[in-house]
Amino acid sequence: MLEKYKIRGKYYHVVVDGTGLATSRNKYNKNCLVKRKTDEKGNEYQEYSTYVLEAKLVVGDMVFSIGSEFVENENEEVDKQDCELKAFKRLAKKIKKEYPRLKIIIGADALYAAKTVIDICKGNGWKYIIRFKE
Repeated sequence: MLEKYKIRGKYYHVVVDGTGLATSRNKYNKNCLVKRKTDEKGNEYQEYSTYVLEAKLVVGDMVFSIGSEFVENENEEVDKQDCELKAFKRLAKKIKKEYPRLKIIIGADALYAAKTVIDICKGNGWKYIIRFKE
């Protein structure tokens, strides 16, 4: 049924991107990401957030989620926070495990123009399109 949506008649288009789910000045989860911010009066505060990386199969005018990976800290005492690129490594493993033979072309923004991402795509036999905005 979805064959007609393949790119070049061969690859299914899967876009990956992160999205914020919630933010608060109050810590509501031990795995939240933390950012230092400054309000309009110059007061510093911490903002806590929940963020997820999504993989969506694009078929015509529709998209279907084929995988999600939370971008979150393992615990409260981390030296370096989790990020979309680290989450992509985890998400790619899940997608390859769930859809081992699916011929995929990954669509992503410039954040994913990294050797690690390209190596993962090549290792999984996936093609990729990374978009750079002017």
